[in-house]
Amino acid sequence: MKNLHSRSGLPLGIQKLSEIDLAGEAGENTALAKIFQTREIRQTLSSILPDVLNVLAKNSKIGKFIMKMAGKILTRLLSRPEDVFEENELAFLFEDEQFIRDIGEPLPDIINGFFDIIATLTKTIEGMPAEEKKDVFGDVISKIATGQTGEIITRVCLIINDIHKNDPEFFAKTLAPGFQKWIESIDFAELKEMAENSAADVHAFVIMANNVMWQYPTKVVLLLSLLPTLVNMLSDSLDISVGYLNDLPPDLLTDVVLSLLNEIDTQPITGLINELAEVVRKIHTGSALLGEPGMPQLPNVLSKKIEEFYDRADPVTLWKAKIALAETKATFDVCVAEAENTRPNFKHLSMIKRPEISNIRIKALNQKLAAWDAVDDDDLAKSMAQHLAAYDIQELAEVVNNTLRIINRLGDENPDILSGLAAQFADAVDDYELSEAAKKILDTGKVIQPLARSVVPGLVTWICSVIQPADDAYEDDAAQARETLASLFVKKEA
Repeated sequence: MKNLHSRSGLPLGIQKLSEIDLAGEAGENTALAKIFQTREIRQTLSSILPDVLNVLAKNSKIGKFIMKMAGKILTRLLSRPEDVFEENELAFLFEDEQFIRDIGEPLPDIINGFFDIIATLTKTIEGMPAEEKKDVFGDVISKIATGQTGEIITRVCLIINDIHKNDPEFFAKTLAPGFQKWIESIDFAELKEMAENSAADVHAFVIMANNVMWQYPTKVVLLLSLLPTLVNMLSDSLDISVGYLNDLPPDLLTDVVLSLLNEIDTQPITGLINELAEVVRKIHTGSALLGEPGMPQLPNVLSKKIEEFYDRADPVTLWKAKIALAETKATFDVCVAEAENTRPNFKHLSMIKRPEISNIRIKALNQKLAAWDAVDDDDLAKSMAQHLAAYDIQELAEVVNNTLRIINRLGDENPDILSGLAAQFADAVDDYELSEAAKKILDTGKVIQPLARSVVPGLVTWICSVIQPADDAYEDDAAQARETLASLFVKKEA
């Protein structure tokens, strides 16, 4: 059967209307009408409308009487007998799919209209002269910046302080049930799946954003140029703030710093370090338990990841980057040295003050050694024995052995390379300067002779005992050393 409609679009004849249709007859915004029909909104309106009407009546007695009667009528019209059951009608309303569609329909228009208003407003202000722009913004800002937010923050702090003085754990206890329900209601598996499923979309979004941005390279460059500006602004702000801090007298500034340090509670810091240390220990123990004997699991996983990195990395580019970074660091060091050396005051102070830094480190080391020296002989012997025994001497010996084997293999494969390196070094060293320096150093022999006499006799005796005849693989070399030494003493100068 074909439905007939009037020119206005409304159907002709008797039609059965749904609740939403009935709400629609009352106004164009069906969702808004249904919201005002809920118990919560009606009770809210019935409680505030009499006060609103009373304010509108001002000081007129007749007006107040009329508004009071109107308020009673509105309160009676807004009430329902079933309201005594206090059902959650507003929450139930949002379970209606049709309502969600109805309320969602006008939202874009409202939001877009709001942005249209802002866009039109800014466009109008943009066309104003600079003085009028200042007047508009100055008037708005001066009326908004009345200090009310500061007063609100202060009063909120006073309220919270009073609550905490009475009950230090008030908010924790009050929020605990709701927080527990919040945690229980979140499906972390769905959250994880959402994050995993969003990876491709985020990747696509980044590609899309870059594709769009790089269609306008100039804008990208201007965007990047904001970074130096932000750094300059931050540096200038810190300069001003630290400048005011430096205006404090030394004793007052130090007192402030010491007060801050004294207020630091070391107990939670120590507890944090202890817990982190326990985490590291458990990871190490768990790695050993999960892996094969002698092969912990964590190093295996890290090894695989490192191998995957090197499989995908470009070695040429990687080493070019490493060399570039090293050259950049060297250039920076050279620039600092040149800037310092070309300024006599910096150069002079550097020569004088730099040793003081070394002195501080030497003093700290000496204090550590003095603390060990103050320990009694028994404790010192036990501690040092445990300390030295903790070193892996076998591994250290293997390092020496491997180094020697590499040198020997290199000498066997290419005998000229070692001699060539030595020759290049010998040719590069100025033998005259070396000779003069050796003479000047050896001229101090008389000064250090007491020290030398305490060492050299024992050293010579030890060397003589080493080259004594013995039945071992090095006897031929020892015999040649004895002959050379004997010939040195019996040989007469021509």
